[in-house]
Amino acid sequence: MISHFFRTASRWIFFTALIYAPWAYGATTSSSIQITNWVLLAALVLWAVELLVSRRRPRFPRLLFFFTGALLCVGGWMGFNAKSIYDSDFFVFVPLHNFAPSLAGSVDYTISAAWMIRGALLLGTILFVSDVSQSNRWLLRLWYVIGLVAGSIAFLGLLQKATGAQMIFWQPPPPPEVWVSTFFATYYYHGNAGAFLNVVWPLSAGLVIRAFSNRSHPGMRAMWISVFILTIAGVPANTSRMAQLVALLLLVAIFVQFGPALLRKLSGAEKSVALAGVLAILLALIALAQATHLDQPLNRWQAESQRISGDARWRAFGVAMGALPDARLFGFGPATFRVVFPTYNIGSTNQAPGTWRFLHEDYLQTLLEWGWLGSSLWALLFFGGITVGLHSYKKYAKRDWTPRRRVLQPLVITALIGVALHALVDFPLQIESIQLYVATYLGLCWGSSLWHERLVSSRGLAFGGLKPELQDKTEVIARD
Repeated sequence: MISHFFRTASRWIFFTALIYAPWAYGATTSSSIQITNWVLLAALVLWAVELLVSRRRPRFPRLLFFFTGALLCVGGWMGFNAKSIYDSDFFVFVPLHNFAPSLAGSVDYTISAAWMIRGALLLGTILFVSDVSQSNRWLLRLWYVIGLVAGSIAFLGLLQKATGAQMIFWQPPPPPEVWVSTFFATYYYHGNAGAFLNVVWPLSAGLVIRAFSNRSHPGMRAMWISVFILTIAGVPANTSRMAQLVALLLLVAIFVQFGPALLRKLSGAEKSVALAGVLAILLALIALAQATHLDQPLNRWQAESQRISGDARWRAFGVAMGALPDARLFGFGPATFRVVFPTYNIGSTNQAPGTWRFLHEDYLQTLLEWGWLGSSLWALLFFGGITVGLHSYKKYAKRDWTPRRRVLQPLVITALIGVALHALVDFPLQIESIQLYVATYLGLCWGSSLWHERLVSSRGLAFGGLKPELQDKTEVIARD
C-alpha cells in the first residue's frame, strides 16, 4: 500500500537524522546543520504525503498545534519585518526597508530567517513524533535507535580519552603549542557532549530496566547493559562539571522511580545475582575510569571553588541583564544574540572578555531573542510538554498503557528536566543535535495525552464496537 510506504520511509529517514546529527559534530557546523535540516525536511514531507494519501488526521493534541503555530507566526514575523542586517566586517547594523517600520522586527534578517527554517523543522518534528508515538512498534524502534546512538557516542569519547587523543580522531591535531581539552566524542565543546549524554543515557537505563522486567533474551540483556555502562561512564569521563552534577541528580531520580519496583519483582536468589551484577558494573566503571583518565574531571572539581567567582559567565550575564529591558515584548529576533551582545558588551562598565556566540544561560538568551511573548510560548511548549507527560502518566499509565510506555515516559521526562537544569549555566538548547532530541522527547510527552485513546480505539476494533467515524484512525493503528 502506497500510504504504508510513505509512512515507513518518513520514519526511517527521521531515525537517520537522529543518528546523523550527534555524529556530525553534534550538528554544530554549518554543513552538518544544513544536512540535518534537509533530512528532517525529507521526513516531514513524506509524512505529509502519507497523511494526504491515507486521508487520515495526524495524531497530536490541538494545544500543541496552537503553540507550534504561534511560535512560527511570532518568529516568522520577526524575520519578515527585519529592520536591519548586521555587517560583521564593520560591526554595524545596515538598515533595511522593512514592511512595517513602526512594528517589531529582527535586527538581523539573515540570521533570523535561517534560524526560523531550522525552528520550523524542529517544531514539525514535535508534531511528527507525537503522531509516531501512537504506534507501539515504532515507539520501541525509536527507543532502540536512541539507545544505540547513546552507546556509540559514549564509546567514541571513552576511546579518545583512553588513547590520549588531542582532537577528534578524523580531525587534524592542533599545533603543538595549543592544547585542546574541551572536545569529547564528536562534540568540540565538552559541555555540549555532556548535555547530550544526559539526554540519552536515561533511555539507555530504561532499556536495561525493560530487559529485566519482561524477561528478555540474555543476549539482549547483555547488550543493553553494555550500552548503558558505556553511556553512563562517558559522563564522568567528560570534563563538564555541570553535566556530571546533572547526571548524579538524574541517577538518583531514576533509582527512586524504578529501584523499589524492580527489587520487589526479584526473588531471593535473583536479588543475590542482581547484587553481584551491580558490583560487576561498579568494577567495570572503575576500570573504565582508570583507562579514560578520570583524574582529569576530578582535578577540575577540586579547582572549581577558586574559579567560580572569576568566571567570565558572570560578567556576560550582567551585560545580558542590562540589555533585557530593550528586548521588550518581541525581543531582538531569533538567534540574534551573537550580533546584539557585542554592542551592549562594549558599552558595559564590566565587560565580558572574548567572543560570545551563546550566553551560557539559555533562558536569558531566549528572552533577549524572543522577548516576553515568544519566550512565554517556548516555556509553555517545553514545560507544558513535561506537565502533560506527567499528567498522562499519573492518570492513564497503570490502566491503559503498555509496559514499554510505562517505563519510557518517566525517563523521557527525567531527561527533559535534566537538560532544563543544564540550560541554567550553559547552552545545550542552542545545539541542533540536542534540540532535535529534546523535540523528539517533547513529541513523546505531548503525544502521551492520546495514548489512552489509542488503546480504547484498539479495544473497540477487537470487540466490533467501534464507531464508524473512528474506523479510519483505528485501521492505521492496527497496521502499525
